[in-house]
Amino acid sequence: MATVTIATRSLKKGKSYVVHFKDPETGKKVYYKSFRRKDKAQEEVNRLRTLLDSGTLPNKDSRQPKQQALPSFGQAALLCQTEWDRKLGEGKIGEASHAGYGYLLTPILKEWKHTLLLDLTEEIIRDYRIGIAKKTRAKLVAKGEKGDNCNVLANRRLFVIKQVFAQAAKHGLIEKDIARDIPSLSEKDSERKNAQKPLEIEELLAAARQRRAKHYLPLAILLAVEHGCSTQEVLSLKWADVDLAENHITFHRTKNGVTRTHRIMPRTHEAIAARLEHLTRYREKRAVRAKGDFVVGNMDGTPFKSLKTAWKGLCIDHDFDDLHFHDHRHTYCTNMLKAGCTLKETSVMIGHKTLRMTDRYSHLEGVLEDGPQDRLAARYAMTGTDNTPSEAADT
Repeated sequence: MATVTIATRSLKKGKSYVVHFKDPETGKKVYYKSFRRKDKAQEEVNRLRTLLDSGTLPNKDSRQPKQQALPSFGQAALLCQTEWDRKLGEGKIGEASHAGYGYLLTPILKEWKHTLLLDLTEEIIRDYRIGIAKKTRAKLVAKGEKGDNCNVLANRRLFVIKQVFAQAAKHGLIEKDIARDIPSLSEKDSERKNAQKPLEIEELLAAARQRRAKHYLPLAILLAVEHGCSTQEVLSLKWADVDLAENHITFHRTKNGVTRTHRIMPRTHEAIAARLEHLTRYREKRAVRAKGDFVVGNMDGTPFKSLKTAWKGLCIDHDFDDLHFHDHRHTYCTNMLKAGCTLKETSVMIGHKTLRMTDRYSHLEGVLEDGPQDRLAARYAMTGTDNTPSEAADT
């Protein structure tokens, strides 16, 4: 009878059952496969023994290489990082998203890099997600801030974990993707509700024009509130995308691959023209050679890395409390609807792929107050006229 053995190995969590067999030709002990369940290992031992007794050696392709027998989360993460690199090269994700994924993955690797994928259960992932939310809330409260947005970071970490497990399943490191159906935590309490009114926008622009960044910050704000631009769209806008003569501007949103073209709003048109004039005059006076084509960027046309410093200084010095630059997209959606645009029109103009996303950005409570109440007031105004329904007619 062929010699087939099971060796039990203790792991950090649980045990592993390693199957070896004795090669009839060389007499050497050969590694075959590893299992997390003893009954599965025993089934494979019986099958392998029958195969060897018949004079047939197991195909080498059917054996597990030792280094791949028990893959870790870190190994799957490397596959995921390779996929992100590929998507970045293909232009399917932007540099900001690529860097963001890596940033979110780093603390997860610190926790699970050497943990076996088979040791990570659905319950462990769920508990990790909740733990991140609790830690985030505690840190915010300790700083004297609200803990309403604590679930956002937990959900972003979960998103990355799901991508790692998806790559593990794709490359055969696991039999089942246990992370795929884990739901995200509710972010309802963390949804931004800031949508500025026209007068508030004017006050913000007036303050921005007093800043050192007056030659580009008001334009950045106008692109956001009048065209719904995200920070990424503002920073990636190039002069090639602007046609002042035809009054058209095109935005490319790498986050979801949507390209949209708008007629330039009057104030934005004026700000873009002023920006162009300032750049031209500065370059001629200082003999600066253009190295890039970015509208909101350095004087040589190269891009800014961010708007954080200029925006933070504006908010602190002029007491714009709890106002994020991203809130301008909420302002755009809400004011579009108040101006009489439909939800579909607003969705197309801002570059959302779904109406549901636009609905989240639009604060319809303020939009819906006027119409229904005006109609009710008109009905009440009928009292005392010939059109007033009689009591008999209502009974």
